[in-house]
Amino acid sequence: MICFDNWNSTLRANCGHYYATPDRATGNWAGSFDLHRRSGIDVAEIRCLPARIERTRKGILRDDQEHFFLLRQLEGETGILHAGRETLLRPGDFLLLDSTRAAELSITGQHAAFLSAHLPRALVLERRRDIPAAGCKITPAHPLHASLCGLLDTKGAVDNAEYIFDLVLLAFADGPHSGAGNLGSRKNRFRLVRETLELLSTDPGLTVDALAARTGLSRRQLQREFQDNGTTFTGCLTRARLAVVAAKLRHAARQGARVPIAQIAYGAGFGDISHFNRTFRQQFGCSPRGFLSTCTLGGFLAQDANSLAPIPKTPPPGRGCLFQSNPADG
Repeated sequence: MICFDNWNSTLRANCGHYYATPDRATGNWAGSFDLHRRSGIDVAEIRCLPARIERTRKGILRDDQEHFFLLRQLEGETGILHAGRETLLRPGDFLLLDSTRAAELSITGQHAAFLSAHLPRALVLERRRDIPAAGCKITPAHPLHASLCGLLDTKGAVDNAEYIFDLVLLAFADGPHSGAGNLGSRKNRFRLVRETLELLSTDPGLTVDALAARTGLSRRQLQREFQDNGTTFTGCLTRARLAVVAAKLRHAARQGARVPIAQIAYGAGFGDISHFNRTFRQQFGCSPRGFLSTCTLGGFLAQDANSLAPIPKTPPPGRGCLFQSNPADG
């Protein structure tokens, strides 16, 4: 943690001329400012006690670089007045700041922490003529919230740089949600489809039409996306559900916990245990019980889904797709 003067100078050196004032009622003011490289862009992790931060016309004129700042609130609350909109950011919320417009940020009551992704304004705007809606808030209920979180995660990969520009433009479109079809590249479009499917995969009633509506694509467009990427809706959905089961089994093994595998399968979206057993064996080359045994650290026992349904003596032929897809599913 650093004192206010050092924190303020670091803020200005990395974000431009934003003028901060500490809350006079706060004694021994301290904060931190850590710069990371995530998804191919600079992301600042900022922590501070109550303060007021302003972006004035004077500050705008003094900066020779222009950015969009994608903010994600981590802790506390931040009140923001920007682009004619007044809002309150709570943990998990996103908001887009435009450095070419005045802004007021107020941190009151307690300490706050947030991430700030620095997106060069020219690189954002060259991808589309529309200017994204600064000052708008995205909550965890937004369909693109999970994808935005993944891009700013500590494991963000360097090849995400192109994707984050497309995703920010889509998430903060000034108007109705325009859908995955408006992304700049086919690669990014299918990535968003895949991420949305993974987010919804535990819903046992998920259908092609529901996924199409969530991604802003027509049913035919969505089917074409899967076909062009060498897969199907059914295959992707099953793999996503199997990944959930496998992750939970690995976690249980590390914790030395006793797990009801059938319950895990149902929770991942599978509605038929016999079908789950077959597809699990085809994907991993063993039964769920066998998989769990390879992950077990403490040698514990588990109630297995195999106790509820028989397993074929030989695995089903073919290993390309998890199972024969229903033509109606795409």
